[in-house]
Amino acid sequence: MADKSLRVDVEQPAKANLPKRVSYSQMSLYQQCGLKYFFSYIDGWREPPTSALAGGSITHEVVEHLYRLAPEERTLEAAMELLREHGPRMLKAAEYKPFESDNKMKHSVKEAIENLFKVENPTEVVVQPEHLEMELSVEINGVNFFGKVDRFTVDGVNRVTDYKTGKSPGKFVDDKLAQPYLYALGFKTQHDIDVDEVELIFLNAQEVVRRPADSGLVISQGEKLAQMRAGSESDVQSSSWEARVSRLCDYCAFERVCPARTPEAPIPGSTECDTKLSEAGLLHK
Repeated sequence: MADKSLRVDVEQPAKANLPKRVSYSQMSLYQQCGLKYFFSYIDGWREPPTSALAGGSITHEVVEHLYRLAPEERTLEAAMELLREHGPRMLKAAEYKPFESDNKMKHSVKEAIENLFKVENPTEVVVQPEHLEMELSVEINGVNFFGKVDRFTVDGVNRVTDYKTGKSPGKFVDDKLAQPYLYALGFKTQHDIDVDEVELIFLNAQEVVRRPADSGLVISQGEKLAQMRAGSESDVQSSSWEARVSRLCDYCAFERVCPARTPEAPIPGSTECDTKLSEAGLLHK
């Protein structure tokens, strides 16, 4: 499918406002499809949780707690014990409860935790507890940016690390690196810390990607953040958003109400559109 775009007029809430702060996920979603951003952040729709989301959240929880242990205690046995502790607890939460019996997801999480010990030796990683799940909240190019960094290490090399579950990024690895590059800019802006390297650890794929924190690439992410904010401000003022048709549309929960994919779809934001989304199982904030 060749990528194309269509400017779509929408019916916005009477007091339509953009989020006060912008995260990387917001920025990435807007770049992927402005109309999907509208549905998610302006019109207030939320896609139902998925097993992949549940599994990723459990994996991150276990890895965080593992690295909060003393280095000599970070064994595979300790990781499995943390999984037995936090997995069932998290699956009792309302959003993840539907996946309590999803054995395929549970196996994927166990595999991801085991693979951590294949791609690195946790006992040798030098990391301070305060550098795990480290929050960023800083103004970048006039935009209030926030994010949460999985891990920041300073053992000779200042490195921002992000864990990923799922498939190998393959040829799309540069797209995935945009997130830690933006975090590197956040560190410099908020803490005046120069990040030397960015790292992505794809646990299920047993793949580690490291790149120098090239200043040009880091700065460009800040510029893209400002462009995203300016574009979304213009879109919300005009009640018109760009629908970008791509291969990702096949996996989009809003495809049935997207005029770019379904010409007979109702006006996004209309009562008819809301009814179709509710019938499809989406949740309204």
